[in-house]
Amino acid sequence: MKKILMVTMSDHTSFQDGVFSMYENLKDRYKVTTLTMKNSDYPAPRNSDNLFIDAPKRPGITKDTFNVARIHHMMKMIRNTDFDVVYFESFHVWNYPIILYCKNKHIPVAHAINDVIPHAGDEHARINKTINNLTARLANRIILRSADGYNNALEQYPQYKDKLHKVDLWYSFPKYSKPKGKNVLFFGRMNRYKGIEYLLELVKRTPDIQYVVAGKADDSVKETIDALKKLPNVKLDEGVIPYSKMHDYFYNALCTILPYETATQSGVVLDAYKHSRPAVAFDVGALGEQIEEGKTGYLAKSGDIEQLETQLRKIIDMPNEQYEQMCMKSYQKGLDAYSAKSREREFLSAIGVEQGDKNES
Repeated sequence: MKKILMVTMSDHTSFQDGVFSMYENLKDRYKVTTLTMKNSDYPAPRNSDNLFIDAPKRPGITKDTFNVARIHHMMKMIRNTDFDVVYFESFHVWNYPIILYCKNKHIPVAHAINDVIPHAGDEHARINKTINNLTARLANRIILRSADGYNNALEQYPQYKDKLHKVDLWYSFPKYSKPKGKNVLFFGRMNRYKGIEYLLELVKRTPDIQYVVAGKADDSVKETIDALKKLPNVKLDEGVIPYSKMHDYFYNALCTILPYETATQSGVVLDAYKHSRPAVAFDVGALGEQIEEGKTGYLAKSGDIEQLETQLRKIIDMPNEQYEQMCMKSYQKGLDAYSAKSREREFLSAIGVEQGDKNES
């Protein structure tokens, strides 16, 4: 009977959604335990399978990072079960005591790396690159979340090519929601590589289109955010968006806009699909993998604002029946390609669990 521990100590709810949606998918057939942050607004199941720890928030180093009592408590919880494999969905400094424990006990470690090449302009790029290198060296298996990410890893870590496994992102999927929104949504962290300057230019070009911009802004784009605030066709909700409120943003949107400069993969595209909304984006990184042209959204050449506007207007001007069909196709694409159920076989294979290694008890 294989025992799997799935870990994310990120306060980012997309990582928690990944862990708990796979847990829900596997729990009746495999012995799965989760370890996640205690203080989160994600509606995590509360039972003996799910362990919670008061971990310090990322990024950065604080005095809580070196809280020996909390780390000891975490390790005590883990030592109570002889796990056969430990999977990390995201980075956290407290991953490393667990990894070192696993190495000492000869427990295989699988670790996801979401951005093999840190994004240009990311204020944490240098430390992220160091963490990537350390993780690639210590993990027995490295999980990449797109073909683009896998290819980047082959270039960056040729010495670890036998460790690399591609498993696309997965999320939980609610029931299909009939479209009702009228605005264009930009959702998530606002920084330079997310193309916030391109967004400003697009908004200025399209005064007849209403936009909602929601997410936490980096200090590096403060001037751009201030400029967006002054435009009459923008509603800005700046700050971390609670998971409980995220759904309303997507359900009230006509589509999502992603004018990204770089993207290894995008959880926002999956959020759009799970809420049955199409996406319009620059064709960068893995966005061309995730968005099916003319079926689940539209793609524009990187940096071409005029073409991005043209593609966006295709959705805005689309007849209702055709638009509803695109929304249904977007939802179905997400369900078929990016749900925990659709990724189960790949995930288990990538972490080294054979399909027959089920919990027979």
